[in-house]
Amino acid sequence: MSWKTLVKALQRINVRLTLIVTLAAAISSTLVYGLLLTSLFMGYGVQDRAELDSRLLSYWAAWQYGGYQAVLDQATEDMKAHGGRPFLLKMNGPDGEMVGALIPGGWEQFNLDERDLNHLMPGLYETLKGEEESYALLITGAVMDDGSLLLVGLSTEDRQFLVALFQRSFPLALAAIILAGTIVGILASKRLLSPIVQLNDEIDHIIVTGELSRRLGSPGTGDQLDKLISRYNRLLSRVESLIRGMKDTLNAVAHDLRTPLTRLRGHAELALREGNIAAYEEALSVVVEQTDQTGALLSSLMDIAEAEQGMLHLNIVPCDLSQLAFEVVEMYSFIAEEKEQVIHLEAPEPLPILGDPVRLRQVLGNLLDNAVKYSPDGSDIEVHCRFDGSMCIAEVLDRGPGVPESEMNRVFERLYRGDRSRGSRGLGLGLSMVKVLVETHGGSVHILPRANEGSCFQIRIPR
Repeated sequence: MSWKTLVKALQRINVRLTLIVTLAAAISSTLVYGLLLTSLFMGYGVQDRAELDSRLLSYWAAWQYGGYQAVLDQATEDMKAHGGRPFLLKMNGPDGEMVGALIPGGWEQFNLDERDLNHLMPGLYETLKGEEESYALLITGAVMDDGSLLLVGLSTEDRQFLVALFQRSFPLALAAIILAGTIVGILASKRLLSPIVQLNDEIDHIIVTGELSRRLGSPGTGDQLDKLISRYNRLLSRVESLIRGMKDTLNAVAHDLRTPLTRLRGHAELALREGNIAAYEEALSVVVEQTDQTGALLSSLMDIAEAEQGMLHLNIVPCDLSQLAFEVVEMYSFIAEEKEQVIHLEAPEPLPILGDPVRLRQVLGNLLDNAVKYSPDGSDIEVHCRFDGSMCIAEVLDRGPGVPESEMNRVFERLYRGDRSRGSRGLGLGLSMVKVLVETHGGSVHILPRANEGSCFQIRIPR
């Protein structure tokens, strides 16, 4: 296997997961092995010291009552009674000469005359190592009242045997653990990555078939893979919504462009048939008018589509709804004067909100434009601004024909024009623009019933 192939294999997530699980198993088993061996080794050491202290105390008491012979007799009895583990006993007289001893076979090679042994006392221990043996002797002792020395010792053979046993068995155990970790890693990675495999299959299927309505089932575990699947489904829903909105927008554009294009073609054909300058001028005038209307239609449709899909850019800044209403009323007052209409503004206090001033002026302008357009000559138009709890309210009241109850749910649709407005100018997009812009600001728009003739459009925007 080449180096590039190995690097490429290590970059695969299933291989890395398998390696992580195997490495974790190997490290964990090594730590457990070390802790177990250390614990057992230390436990044997504590046990050996406790046994040495017990024997030393017992033989010191026997020496107090019967001297050297009593110690040898006690040691002999202990050897016969317990039988199992051998131990060392050595007694030196005040002059340093050995006066008695029990030394198991093979322990003669240890140097029991070392000077350090002469200074032993209860709680102090010395370890003697032999030249040919793999184990050692753990020795403690005590100096008697007459200067005699009592030594007691045990071998560390049991501990050394345990270490050797662990050292021989651990490589095999580690190999078995690594093999088991590899198998578990492969199975776990396959199991954990199955949602990603399904996700890839779904994406491939959607790319081939274009079925955006398909969704991937979520396991509901709440982990990262579950969140990934949930985000994928939300992303797919978003894409589906954007494409549906694009199709609706294109259908609306195609539908509403037929009228200006038909008029353009009709006037052009008429001017060509008549063949005089006046006809040409009239046709060009219609072309300019219809071109402007078509441009406004396309711009409005695109703004509505962007707002509906959450893609419309808003310049959100602190602003005052009352001040915005005052500016719009001041602008439309000149238009209302042509029909001898009067616009009354009632905004007694500032209404601070966060919004896009340009788009909010467009909202209020569309409502006032409709009010001026549909109200009779010489009538009054009212604009009220006020607080309502956590909402800022702006209302536009006119004296027009009103909106029939049957049409209240449809007047905000794109390109819809009610029976009472079909004879007036307009594209049928003003109220649609109002609705999407207000909702983009987190608000809502409503048509309130009125006892008298006319309409009341209310917009509600959070403070």
